[in-house]
Amino acid sequence: MKHLVGRIVLLFLCSNLALFAAEMPLVYDKEDTGSDVQTPPLPSFADLPSIAYLPDPFLMADGKRMTTKDGWRIRRAEIKAMIEHYGIGEKPGKPGIFKASLTGNTINITVGEGDNTFDMTATINRPANAPDNKPIPAIIGMNSPTGSLPAHFFSSRGIASITFLSNQVSDGGTYADGNFMKLYPDSTAGSYARWAWGVSRVIDALEVLPEANIDTKRLAVSGCSYAGKMALYAGAFDERIALTIPQESGGGGTISWRYSDMLEKRDNVEVENLIHAQGGSDEFPWYARALRRFKNAPDKLPFDHHELIAMIAPRAVLMIESSMIPRMGAEAARIDHLAAKEVWKALGVPDRIGVTEDHVMHCSWSDKYTSDLEVYLDKFLLGKADGRPTEFLRSKFTDLDTEKWIPWTTPELK
Repeated sequence: MKHLVGRIVLLFLCSNLALFAAEMPLVYDKEDTGSDVQTPPLPSFADLPSIAYLPDPFLMADGKRMTTKDGWRIRRAEIKAMIEHYGIGEKPGKPGIFKASLTGNTINITVGEGDNTFDMTATINRPANAPDNKPIPAIIGMNSPTGSLPAHFFSSRGIASITFLSNQVSDGGTYADGNFMKLYPDSTAGSYARWAWGVSRVIDALEVLPEANIDTKRLAVSGCSYAGKMALYAGAFDERIALTIPQESGGGGTISWRYSDMLEKRDNVEVENLIHAQGGSDEFPWYARALRRFKNAPDKLPFDHHELIAMIAPRAVLMIESSMIPRMGAEAARIDHLAAKEVWKALGVPDRIGVTEDHVMHCSWSDKYTSDLEVYLDKFLLGKADGRPTEFLRSKFTDLDTEKWIPWTTPELK
């Protein structure tokens, strides 16, 4: 009997170890785990088919659908290549010249290619209650310490904040402006690719500065409005970010280009669709020049922003939305969430994507967001698995035509 009990215990432990081993990672130690994947075919605008629904994120470039969880690394790289080529331009990797140092609470960074360099700085705010001799989690806020999120949610938990100053990389004036273009004068990158590149260089610095005492396995990014887009691209394009929290990121962020175009026509109200999001000037640099070809033809895009969100998978994302401003397209963000979540489901980690929404002013805080933000911080930055749910969709937009917009099925991945 004793031997039988021992075998049962052993089998139980082995089965649980196998399940644990099979679970998708919470974060990675590389900026881009798919950097070795072959670039898929990228047809010209004229050769792109019209797709009236949200494209199938599981459909590989070779026409076959994903069958294994390991295949997501390849499919994610294919989606990345499409978004870069048609949407925001190419994000370079770590530059040939890179130096980092710490002076007090200021990170000093020098980046360069060839004879051209420029300097960046980022300020670390370390909570008073955090230990001095132990690495702690951190949030990288876009142009402010914690984006538009109340700072006390982080400081009270011993989470540091780091401010990324976007104008040190690109000032968003024209395509030719900004320090980034000194290094990459022939780049196709729009501002969002440039800013995501800058956030990655801050993470590079943290990795080589152990004296900063920041746990680089527990990093979050956040921002609101245009900075919400900035945070979303940073989290999607750098797999070293454990938690991405875009707030009201609108067109170019969490909302579908296709659905936002439909919303504007259906409701006769301005939504940040492909026309409005790209500004009134051909030199408005947020996106790649290539995206302008799709202004009146969003159905020709081979991707949509459910796939940008899905690039974060299997890592964690909490999307914060307001339904008050029609331009921000909260309904279009909901259809994107429903489609993107299928990727997390297929990977076996649907508890790593959540949406919280209220009817409040743009970039303002609602108490309804509080418990949802807290559980994401506790679980994905602090590692506290206390049983509170992190798989939720809190939205007034619950009656959406998923049969029309999400006609594909979710595969069972091995």
